[in-house]
Amino acid sequence: MKAKLIVNGLDISRVIRENGLKQSEIQRLGRSVITLDGTLYQTQTVKRRLDVGLVNLRDDGWYAVEQALATRPASVTYVDDSLGERTALFYVVSPTAAAKTVRGGHTWFGGISFALEER
Repeated sequence: MKAKLIVNGLDISRVIRENGLKQSEIQRLGRSVITLDGTLYQTQTVKRRLDVGLVNLRDDGWYAVEQALATRPASVTYVDDSLGERTALFYVVSPTAAAKTVRGGHTWFGGISFALEER
């Protein structure tokens, strides 16, 4: 299945760098109880985390991504590894970019990355 990442209506699937979309689980609100016979019972709420890295972008491309990330929590449509395509709300964590070079009156940004944690 083709990778898909749409953040607040902006499709950034085409600018994800190679190995630039990683999914992982984060656990929230874990509880555990050990009964008198020594049996451990555990439960937790499992949420998704997406780590995203983008190719070098011209200033207008980066500013469009930055504007899409500004609305928080962000509505994100993506292809989940286990659930297939889904849309959920995500918090934006640590968006970073570095001005790399200026060519032809445009600034190119590199090292673009951010994380998304499911609400």
